[in-house]
Amino acid sequence: MTSDFYAAIPAVDGFEELSEPGAYRPAPDDWWIACADIAGSTRAITEGKYKAVNTVGVAAIAALRNVAKPHDVPYVFGGDGAVVLLPAHLVDRARTALAGTVAMAARGFGLELRAAVVPVSYARDVSTDILVARQRVSSDYVQAALFGGGAEWVEEQLKSGTLPEDFLVHADPDADPDYRGLECRWKEIPSPADETVAVIVETTRTADDPLALFRSVMTRTREIYGDDSQCRPVTAAGLAVALVGREQRHEATVKGWRLGMVQRWGRAARQRAVVAFGWLLMVFGVRVGDFDWPSYQTELVANTDFRKFDGALRFVLSGSAAQRAALEGYLSELADRGFVRFGVHVARGALMTCLIDQRQGAHFHFVDAAGGGYAAAAAALKGQHRPTE
Repeated sequence: MTSDFYAAIPAVDGFEELSEPGAYRPAPDDWWIACADIAGSTRAITEGKYKAVNTVGVAAIAALRNVAKPHDVPYVFGGDGAVVLLPAHLVDRARTALAGTVAMAARGFGLELRAAVVPVSYARDVSTDILVARQRVSSDYVQAALFGGGAEWVEEQLKSGTLPEDFLVHADPDADPDYRGLECRWKEIPSPADETVAVIVETTRTADDPLALFRSVMTRTREIYGDDSQCRPVTAAGLAVALVGREQRHEATVKGWRLGMVQRWGRAARQRAVVAFGWLLMVFGVRVGDFDWPSYQTELVANTDFRKFDGALRFVLSGSAAQRAALEGYLSELADRGFVRFGVHVARGALMTCLIDQRQGAHFHFVDAAGGGYAAAAAALKGQHRPTE
């Protein structure tokens, strides 16, 4: 059955294996691409709303994953938006979930979330292919990768306003998306090194073999920044629970946007109490049943998506200014030859938004650089000179 398409793809173990054509399978023609993107994200970031931008992007993923359960579906977080692939029988429910999320973004955060659900067959007919791979990040976390250009094309058409009206999703304040699992309960995570950087790298049509070029970039990045243990932007030592109400307001807003003022206050108070209790367990290393904080923190670090591939390479890395200069120099050489475009954003730390299916094992953590992260890197990329393609 095509409903099990994604779960049946063999997972590769290494990130660099995502540059191998054999890792990918074509998305079924009867699947759909759900796409969400925040309009004016650069402006929102300059207004200090970068945490809200991240939270809304992850909220879209949470709502769509909850629609899809128990099916395993591919999804990619892009900082200011998301892409999720879904089987056809879930499309109506997915549209409803997105319509509610569009309304939530506007009412709760003052953000304009654009959304669409587009048939894979349509994108494949007018654009290029949509290929999907799976990479095992840890024993509990398998991450999706996309290639072929189809999903990127849908995002571009959504942003430019050129998708057919039938595919667009508009706000429905009466819809009630399920955001269970979404959590925003950590303070900004200071860089384990001098800085944390968000990097986006795209190939151009000048590149004869994009996957081979991406592999070169992956390899060179590893040579400069080292292995996972040397460049992870999240470490257990850097984790600090957000105990103050204003630090938890983004999760509270997502989950309580349809409630009245008194109900919102009550929900927020309960959330603060739960977080404070969890903090005490963490401080004293208390085990409750099969759950204990030390192992949770270890799993959390392993289950972060600090490297991903969705037709563009996306990294959030911890390192030195010298390492960043070396990477930028390498990418600039490729850009001067017309092979790539890239954007870099430098921050002092990282932001993390979480999806918790289970407290032990199945919890997944979306990482972005603070102060704008991927959205700021994308703005830098767009400002780059585009070589003739």
